[in-house]
Amino acid sequence: MSTSTKEEGIRVCCNTGHPTLTGGCGEYVPQGKVVQLDDSGLNGYVVSPKEGQISSKSAIVAVYDIFGLDIVSTRRFLDLIAEQTKKRVLMPDFFRGQPWPLSKFPPTDPAIFKNWVEDVGKWVDFSKDLKSAHQFLVSTGVDAQSPLGIIGFCWGGKQVFMACSGDTHAQKLGFKFGAGVVLHGSFIGPEDAEGITVPILFMPAGNDPPHEPIKEVLDKKSFGSQCIYHRFETETHGFAAARGDWTNDCTRKSILKAAKFTSDFFGKHLPQ
Repeated sequence: MSTSTKEEGIRVCCNTGHPTLTGGCGEYVPQGKVVQLDDSGLNGYVVSPKEGQISSKSAIVAVYDIFGLDIVSTRRFLDLIAEQTKKRVLMPDFFRGQPWPLSKFPPTDPAIFKNWVEDVGKWVDFSKDLKSAHQFLVSTGVDAQSPLGIIGFCWGGKQVFMACSGDTHAQKLGFKFGAGVVLHGSFIGPEDAEGITVPILFMPAGNDPPHEPIKEVLDKKSFGSQCIYHRFETETHGFAAARGDWTNDCTRKSILKAAKFTSDFFGKHLPQ
């Protein structure tokens, strides 16, 4: 079941609408800025709430989808989260400016695409960037001992699961994530949920694979009752990120609802 769930997720990702750089955001100008995070060439998009409202207790790390850092609709969603949670939100450029090209989507060779996804998702590299993200956030005043939140879109959902697996993948990070949010996650199977040690908010789109196999695993955890699942039945994969159409009234309402769910969830599980 887990293999078919992952394969179905890849199929949905590749066969749902063509994403664009600006999406349905019109002339929206993202509220954050791109900054250098470390000396390795890692940059990131960081957005903060208004001055005087920033929480120093915690912050949120975001993991984009395969289309990378420059997607306006993804940044717009994160702008909302920063405003609602009163926390800094940081989206590192894990791909170093080399995301999957919009011009090559959908991929003509699924095998090449799958190999690329597996290569860019290696935990040994991804975890180093998470450490750099944490160090940057601490340099801005975030409490080094406080757990962070993490949110991932599509490909980023897989990374959220690993980052929230405190006894396995994330054991040597040097800091902890207190909660994870996955929006239209892909490349995920129930076995990926086995190591999770903190509450998860899981929000698939209507055409994403069934989430029940993952729920069955998390239900057995001591924190299982704190996990939340909400399927946006009328939306398609990517609606809150690269395929987000803010000009569509129904989709806009879904995006705002997903943002509210996200902010409330982090508000409950992260230090204020």
